[in-house]
Amino acid sequence: MTRVKICGITNPDDLRAAVEAGADAIGFIRVPESPRFVPDDLFHALVQATPPFVTTVAVVRRPSDATNSATDCVQYYEEGESPALPKRRIRAFRVRGEESLMEVENYAGAEAVHAYHLDAYHPGMLGGAGERFDWNLARRITEIAAKPIVLAGGLTPDNVVEAIRQVQPYAVDVSTGVEISPGRKDHAKLRTFIAAVRGADRTERTGE
Repeated sequence: MTRVKICGITNPDDLRAAVEAGADAIGFIRVPESPRFVPDDLFHALVQATPPFVTTVAVVRRPSDATNSATDCVQYYEEGESPALPKRRIRAFRVRGEESLMEVENYAGAEAVHAYHLDAYHPGMLGGAGERFDWNLARRITEIAAKPIVLAGGLTPDNVVEAIRQVQPYAVDVSTGVEISPGRKDHAKLRTFIAAVRGADRTERTGE
C-alpha cells in the first residue's frame, strides 16, 4: 500500500480533514521562512491532537532543529550538527538532474536514516514549491537506494496515479497540490487525492 503524507498542516480543521480522509502521516513545517511555518504552541497542540496510528512528522532544516520535537519522525534537508534523536529520520533530497542520483547513492549518512524524501529543487525554497521534477529520475533513485522512497514535488489529485505507476514509491507527499492558499487545505482535494492513491493501489493489486 502506498502511504500518504499530507504536509504543511497549520490548523485543527485541516488536520481533522486529513485524518478523516485517511492520511497515514501528517507533516508540520518547522522552518520559520516557510509560509506554512507552525509556531511552538500551535505545533505542540496539533501534534497532541493527531490521533494514534497516524504518524506525525516535523519538517526542519537540520536534525538539531528538532531536538524538542514530540513527533514520531523528523524530515530534514541539511546535515549540520546531528544529535542522537529517539525517532525515525527522513532525509530530504532536492532533485535537479543526473547529479542527484549520485548524491543519493553516495549519501554518507544513510545508516542513520529510515527513508529518503524526493522533492523538486527550487533555488529559493527548501520544499513546498509545488513544482514537479522528472519522475524517471525518481524511479532510478528507487532502484539504487536501499531505503523507502517518499515522492513529493508537484503532486496533485490529477497526476498522483501516474506518479505511483511510474515511480512505485513507498509513500507520496502533498502540500501545495491540495491547498486553497499556503497553509490552508482544500478538503475536497484532500479527499480526492487520497482516494486516487487508494484507487491506484487497488489497480496495482488486481490488474484492473
